[in-house]
Amino acid sequence: MKIKRAIGGIGLALAILLGIALPLAAQTPQGLLWERVVATRIEAVALAGATSQLSENGARVAVGSRDNILRLFDGTGNPLWQFEADNSILGVDISPDGQWLVVASEDRFVYLLNEAGGTLWQFKAARSMNNAAVAKDGSLVAATSDDLSVYALDADGNLLWQEALGIGVRAVDIYGSGEKARVVVGSDDGLVTIYSRTGKALLQAELDYSVRSVSAMSNGARILAGANDGSAILLNGANGSELWRFEAEDAISSVSLAADGSSALVGSEDGSAYLLADDGALIHRFQQAEKVLSVALAPDGSRLVVGAVSGVARVYDREKALSEAAQSAAHQQRTIGGVIGGATLLALLGVWVARNTAAGQQVWRRSSAAPWAVLQTMWKARLSYLLILPTLALLLTFNYYPAFSGLYHAFTDWSPGARTEWVGLANFRFLLEDRFFLSGFRNAAILVVVSIVKTMTVPLLVSVFIFNLRNRFSQYWFRTLFVVPIVLPAVVEILVWNNIYDPAIGLLNESLKLIGLEEFTRVWYGDARVALVSILFIGVPWVNAFALLIFYGGLISISNEIIDASKVDGASAWRRFWKIELPLLMGQIKLLLILNFINAVQTFELVFLTTGGGPGAATYTPALELYYMAMRMDRMGVASAIGMVLFLIILAGTVLNIRYVKSSTEFEA
Repeated sequence: MKIKRAIGGIGLALAILLGIALPLAAQTPQGLLWERVVATRIEAVALAGATSQLSENGARVAVGSRDNILRLFDGTGNPLWQFEADNSILGVDISPDGQWLVVASEDRFVYLLNEAGGTLWQFKAARSMNNAAVAKDGSLVAATSDDLSVYALDADGNLLWQEALGIGVRAVDIYGSGEKARVVVGSDDGLVTIYSRTGKALLQAELDYSVRSVSAMSNGARILAGANDGSAILLNGANGSELWRFEAEDAISSVSLAADGSSALVGSEDGSAYLLADDGALIHRFQQAEKVLSVALAPDGSRLVVGAVSGVARVYDREKALSEAAQSAAHQQRTIGGVIGGATLLALLGVWVARNTAAGQQVWRRSSAAPWAVLQTMWKARLSYLLILPTLALLLTFNYYPAFSGLYHAFTDWSPGARTEWVGLANFRFLLEDRFFLSGFRNAAILVVVSIVKTMTVPLLVSVFIFNLRNRFSQYWFRTLFVVPIVLPAVVEILVWNNIYDPAIGLLNESLKLIGLEEFTRVWYGDARVALVSILFIGVPWVNAFALLIFYGGLISISNEIIDASKVDGASAWRRFWKIELPLLMGQIKLLLILNFINAVQTFELVFLTTGGGPGAATYTPALELYYMAMRMDRMGVASAIGMVLFLIILAGTVLNIRYVKSSTEFEA
C-alpha cells in the first residue's frame, strides 16, 4: 500500500509536469495571413501594393513555379488570373502599383504583362531566361539569361542593349524610372554592377562569393545583395562600400529591400526568411519547414511573401508577426518556469520518498543492487573491458550512432551543422504525398519478388547440378568457373549492360537488326513500358556466385550416409532433391531470403547507374528517393524519414522470415 501511494504521488507530479509542458508544442506560424499550395516548387514571388496605399483587395501577390504557371492573387489570397509559359517560371517582378508584371521563363522568353494578365510583348534570348525586373513606371525591363548575358528592353520590348558577361548571372533589379532608371546586376564572379539606361557601367562592387540575388531602394541609395556563402550585404549605392553584413545559416536564395530601405527580407536555403532592420539587426525569423527559394517585401515593408521548395507560398503581416512573437516569448518563459518548478518538485518528492518511507528505501535498494553488482563485475574484469573499448568505441561511432541519429532526425527539419528543428510527423506526411516515393514502393515490391525468384532458382539448380557431377575434377572446375565472376565489381557489370542496352550502338539493338527484328529495337531505358524489365534482365542468366556457394556449401554438408541410403532405396536424383536435399537446405534458403529481401528493398546503385529513376517515375525506388532528398534537395530530415520507413519494412520482413521459415534444425528442436 505504501509503495502504491509513493508511486501515485510521483505519477501525480509527472502529470502536473506534462500538463505544464504540453502547451509548448502548440505553436502556430506567427503573423501568417494566408498560404497557397501550387503544383510544384516555387521559383519566384513578387508583391505589389502597400497597406497604406491600397486595400487588401488592391494588393497583388505574384507566384511563379516549376509547372510553367504564373499565378496572381489579391491581398486576401483569392486567385485573380494565371499566365502559362511553355516552360518553368524562374523570375517574376511587379511594379509597386501592380500595373506591370515581368516574367522570365525557361522557354527562353521574357514576357511583359499588364495588370489583367495580358501579354504586352515578349522577347526571346538564345538560352533560358532565369530572372527579370521591371521599372516602377514600366519604361525599362532587365532580364538575365543562361547565355551569360544581361538584356535591357524598353516599354515596347525593343532591345536597348545586351551585356555579355561570360559568367553565370541571375541577380537583377531596377530602381528609378524613365531616363534615370538604373539596372543592378549581380553575377557569379561576386560583382555587383550598376548600369545606366544606355548600358554604361556606372559603379561596380566586388563581393567574396557569387551573387544569387539583389534588391535596391527606390532611389538606389542602398543595394542589398545575397551571396552564395550565406551572407546578405547592404551596399552604399553611391560608392559601393559595405554598410553591414548579415550571416544566415545557409546559402542566400533571395533578398528584398523595402522601397525606403527601412527593412530587408532575406530568404535562405536553411528554411528561413529573415526580417532585418535598416542596420542589419534581426527583427524576426519566419521559419519554414523546407528550403526558401524566393522572398518579396511590400514597398512599405508591412507585408512579405515567402515561396518554398515544396510549392507553398505564404503571406505574412509584419506587425502581427511581431506581436504574436512577443506573446509567444512571454508564454514560453512562463512555461519554462513551470517545467523547471515541476521538475524540481518531482525530484524533491522522489528524494523524500526514498529517504523517509520504508517502501521508498526498499525500492531504492532493489533498483541499485543490480547496477552495483554489474559495476563490481566489470571492475574485476577491467583489463578485458579496456581491451575491447577501442572496438566498442568505433562500433558506437560508425555503426550505432548514425543509425540512431537517422531515427531521431526523421522527425526533424535537419541541415547538418546548421539547424535541427523538431517537426514531428511532418516528414512522414510529406512522404504520403510524394508520388516518386509512393511509386517507388511498387517498383521495390517487383524488385523484391524478382530478386528472390532469381536467387532461389538458377543458383540452386546450378549448385545441384555441380553437386551431382560424378567426376570430382569436373566439380572443382565448374564450381570455379561459376564463382570467378564474383571478382568483377557490380558497378562494372552494370556499365557493361548499359552499353548492351545503348539505343544507338548497343549489342541488343544491333542483334535484333541483324536477325531481321528491327521493329523490336527501342530506347530500352527511355521507354516507360520496358525500362524496369530491362533493369531486371541485367545479369542474365542470374547465376549469383554468393548464393551458389551458400547452396553448394549446404549440399556438401549433407551426410553421405543419407545420400547412400536413398540410392540404395532406389530414389532418383529428382526425388532425392525434393525429399532430402531441399528440406536440408532450408537454413541456407532462410539466410538468402533475408539477405535478398534487405538488398532488394535498398536497391539503389542498379537504378542510379542505369535510368536514374526515369523515365518519369517508372524505375524509381525508395532508396533512390532517399539519395535525391539528401544529396540533391538537401532535405536530410525527409531522407532520414525514408530511411526509417525502409528500416521498419526490413525489420517486419526479417521477423516474418524468422517466424515462418523454419530450417531442419529448428524443426528438430
